[in-house]
This record gives sequence, C-alpha cells and structure tokens, in this order.
Amino acid sequence: MTVNRHRVRHCVRQVNRWGTVEIGLLGPVGAWQGGRQVPLGGPRQRAVLAVLALEVGHVVPVATLVDAVWGEDPPATVKQQVHTTISALRRALGGVVLTRPVGYELAVAAERIDANRFEAGVARARQAASAGDAAGAVERLREALALWRGPALAGVTGLAAQAARLDERRLEVTEERVDLELQLGRHAGLVADLAELVAANPLRERLVGQYMLALYRSGRRADALEVYRSTERRLVDELGLDPGGELRALELAVLRADPALDPPVLAAPPPPPGGGTGRPTPAQLPPDVAGFTGRDDCLFALSSLLPSVDTEDRARPAAIALLTGAAGVGKTALAVHWAHRVRDQFPDGQLYVNLRGYASARPVRPIEALAGFLYGLGVPAEQVPTDEAHATALYRSTVADKRMLIILDNAGHPDQVRPLLPGGGGCVVLVTSRDSLDGLVARDGARRLPLSVLGPDEAWALLAGVLGERRVTAEPDAAAELARLCAYLPLALRIATAKLTGYPRSTIADHAARLAGAGRLAALEIDGDDQAAVRAAFDLSCAALPAAARRLFRLIGLVPGPDVTAETAAALAGTTRAEASRLLDLLALGTRSVRPPRPAAPLRRGARPPRGGRAGAARRAGPAARLQPANRGRGRRTAVPAPAAPATAGRRNRRRRRCRGPIRRLRRGFHLA
Repeated sequence: MTVNRHRVRHCVRQVNRWGTVEIGLLGPVGAWQGGRQVPLGGPRQRAVLAVLALEVGHVVPVATLVDAVWGEDPPATVKQQVHTTISALRRALGGVVLTRPVGYELAVAAERIDANRFEAGVARARQAASAGDAAGAVERLREALALWRGPALAGVTGLAAQAARLDERRLEVTEERVDLELQLGRHAGLVADLAELVAANPLRERLVGQYMLALYRSGRRADALEVYRSTERRLVDELGLDPGGELRALELAVLRADPALDPPVLAAPPPPPGGGTGRPTPAQLPPDVAGFTGRDDCLFALSSLLPSVDTEDRARPAAIALLTGAAGVGKTALAVHWAHRVRDQFPDGQLYVNLRGYASARPVRPIEALAGFLYGLGVPAEQVPTDEAHATALYRSTVADKRMLIILDNAGHPDQVRPLLPGGGGCVVLVTSRDSLDGLVARDGARRLPLSVLGPDEAWALLAGVLGERRVTAEPDAAAELARLCAYLPLALRIATAKLTGYPRSTIADHAARLAGAGRLAALEIDGDDQAAVRAAFDLSCAALPAAARRLFRLIGLVPGPDVTAETAAALAGTTRAEASRLLDLLALGTRSVRPPRPAAPLRRGARPPRGGRAGAARRAGPAARLQPANRGRGRRTAVPAPAAPATAGRRNRRRRRCRGPIRRLRRGFHLA
C-alpha cells in the first residue's frame, strides 16, 4: 500500500498544533484550546463532537452520527449535512477530526476529555481507599467531581441515554465520597450537602440513608426519622412501593439508638513537626467571575471597610456590608470578585456559605452553616456542638483575634445571619440578599449597598468583553437594542452573549430580533442549566410573596405603561387604596426591584426604541451613549390613571407609588403560581 508521506506529515502537524484541545462533556458540550473556549457553532456540531468524544480512539460510523443528530427520520440530504457539520468542526478545532473509510475519528488523547479524567480520578481514589488512605481517597474524589459543570451533555438532545449514564455515574461517585467521609467522622460537615442532594434526588435510598445517618450522628435524631417518613410517603404515593430493607433497618436502628450508628473513634493524628497545629487556612471562596466588568463605585465602597480591620482596636464590632438587589443583578458575582481582590489582606482565611434564602432547596439553617465553618476552621467533627447557641459561642471563640473575610451569600432573613456574625473587629462580613434585611442595618450596624442594573458604559464593557469589541462596534445599534431588551440585567446579558458566542455566524441584530419576539424569558435561559435562567431567578423571588401580592403582580402585567399608581392597583385588584399601597410595598421588597441608572423603556410586546431626534444624536455620540436606555430625556414619566375615576390635575400632581425594576420590564410571559 502506497503511503502519502506528505499527507501523513500534514496530519501530524495538525494534531500537534491542536493537541492541547480539551473536550468537555460533563456539562454543556464544549471545547477549549490554550485555556480559551472554542466557538463550535450550533447544536448539531456539539452533538457530533459529543459522539466522537464518547468514542475517542475509535472510528464512529456515519450511521451512528446520523442516529445521534437526526434520530429516526433523517432528511434525504443527511450525508451532505454530516459532511458540512464535520467541516465546521474542523474549521473550529483543526485537524483533530480524521476521516476514516467508514466514518470519522477524534484524534485527541483520552485524558483531554473531562469524562475520561473523571474516571481516572475515581480509579486513583479507589486505590487510595484500598490502601487504607480514606482521607486521600476523599480528596481525589472531590477533585474528580469538581470537573462537573452541570448535567452531562447539556444542550445536546440526541444522546439522552449517554447523558443519563454519565449523570448516574456522578451520583454513584458522590455516594462513595459521602460513605468515606462518614467513616472519617465528618458527619457535621455533610448535613447541608446531603440536604441539597436528597432534595434533588428524593427517591435515591442510599442518599437518604446517608442523610439520616449524618443527622443522627449530629444529634438530630427526630430530623433523621422525619426524613425517613417523608421518603416513605413519597415512595408509596409515587411508586406504590415501600422503602428497601436497608433503609427500614436504618430507621429501626435510629429508633433504638443503636450504638452501631455512633461515629467511629479515630486515632488522633501525630502532631506536626515544630509543634504547629497542622490546620489548613480556610480558603472557601468560589472561583472568581471571568470577565467581570464595572461596579467601580461598589468596589470602592466595599474597600472602605478595610481600614477598620487595620486598626489595633479589636473591641469594635466586625464590619458588615449588605449587598441587596434584584435576582440576577450580580450580587454574588460582585461579592466573590471583591473578595478575591482583597483576600491577601485576610491572612487567617476566608469563609463562604450559600444560605439558600432564595433557592429551590430548603434554606440552610444556622447550625448547619456553623458546623461547616467550624469544620473548615479545624474543629474536629465530633467536637462540633449540636446546639446552635453553643456552636455560635465556639465559632466566635475560634475566630476571635483573627483577620478573616466571611461571605454569607443569598441570605433570606436576619435570623439566618446573626449566629454567623463574629464577635471581634478583625473580621469583615459580606452579606448578599434579595431582601432589604432592615433588621441587620438597625440592630447589627450593617452598611447597606443597594445594587442596581448595569449602567451604559458597564453594559458596553460586558458585551465587548464577551463578544469582542470589534464585533460589538460593528453593530452598535443592535448592541444597544440587545442591552435594552435584557433590561441591563447582568444575568440576562451574560445569557444572551453566551448564546451568541455559541453561534459565531449569527449577528447581534439577529439575536436581538429573537429576543424582541414572544417568549423572551424562555429565550434567556441555557438549556440544561437551571442556574443560568432569568425565569428561574425571578420565580424564586415571587414564590416567596403572599398570594394577594402575587395576584396583583399578575394584574399589573395588564397595564400598558411602565408605572402604576396605588389607585390603579386598587382598581385592578378590587381592593382599597390602603391595601393596594401595602401590596405595592410588598412587591417593591418581594421582587427586590431596583431603579436603573436612567429610566428605561418597559419591555412589553411590540416595544421599540425611539427614532430620530435624540436617538440619532445618541448614535452619533459613541458606544457608551448608544447603550443609554431608549427613553433617555423623555421628561416626566406619566403614571396610568385608575380606570374607576378620571385623573384630575391634583391627582396627576400627587406623589405616585410605582413598581419598577428588571422584573417589571421582563414581566411578559412571566407566570406565577
């Protein structure tokens, strides 16, 4: 057989050039080269890449690709479409997609695919566990599980069986890790994680049993039994089945307080050389937000808290900052970004907890957060008190005279926060919440920093940072329209730009046109990732409202204008003006509405930016001016008069109560229970 040496050398050069490409399957399907994400194009290219990556090192027949992408009813031109899709992948990834006589092969090393690195990490962990190194096995399992970015193969619809297999594998490995940590006596630190896992997988009996055991060992016997009863009811109601034998035996052991359930007695580790404590400095901050832009005023305000830490007077209370704002406005991103900027000023460590004040899972109880903090501070799990008051006292004693940064994210109520506040002045506490948490300001001296939507320059910087300044500058009017349609909300803007990066041939104007149509909230979400959805963020806020306030919120959606008065709300709801005012106040707090830097046009069906005049001047003024809200300079805003009585001059001049904010401007298509 004649070998074309020039062709072979060319293929080798291409493989060497693109040999560093990494493929991600444990989450949204993607590819990275040199640390930068490679734009793959549409779902079809992602599906084909996923099939090739799952069979790396093997030839994938064309028929397999057709079944995965087009299903049982492929078009007549399916072979040509396969060739087109492969060509698009080659343009994106180079020479790593090779043609074979019966199909195609992905020429990358197996360890370049995150699913294979995950399995390799699990294998190393099991070897460590077999050698008796349970702690080392736990660390390796944590490293392997950290590779996951979300549900497997997210965004690909034709590989449901493969995605389910990978997701099941993730749960199995998580259960292995929990078993090892229970063997190590780390039950107190597992309670919060297991609560979230069981809420997401309520019929998984092994997880339920682990949760019951962790609760029992933490002194919460009644809670452990309640978990069993709720699982039993769900199994009977949904499947007509009783719990399995192992779970029933565990319930009986809890009822009897069987000594076999007690935590294992572990030998104390030898003291480290030099007499040190051997405790690692806690560094619990989540990863910083890539491409963070703007918020200079808030960053400066937060940094102004630092001088109080530098003083020698430790008798003063800890500095407390409270970031408040609407869902999706970027509170957590700002808190984490600032924390990474100043972490060097807190040599004793940084603590972080998501209190889940607004989340699908139940909120984290203070005792659970305290257990996690104390464990991170080096307190052995068996020494963590089960009583909240005792745990708070131990926590404050442990952090006394330390310089630490403590982030309490997504708080729902001041009572969630107060037990976690340190007693000394060497710490800075940063709280984020959709609620105003007035009690923390009044009683605990928190400094509130309300967070609004992005300003025009900040929105421009975000778009240019993600899409590239050249691409945004080429379509300035479309970029301005996209920012307006997203209500200048950071979460909405990031979702919109993420979708645009996935479709490099799509223009900003095309995407803005799609957003301008019906179902805008449905368009502002990432398939397979519930955390990246504007609707999900707003749903949680509105679910916490009373029924009357939710009903008024739905009725306000019928008002064609951007403002609503108390009289109008009373007429809509069929109630008194006083009651309507009270409900509007609840909506202003419950929806965590914020005021944009300039009054922005309401996002309702058919809305368009104004033309001529001022808009033309804005287009000539440059990129920042082009991202100004569409109705800049319109003059006094006019509220909608109550239908029951014509508005008089006196009423028009009367001070209005208004419901504004990103939720208001995104209300179309928003459904409440």
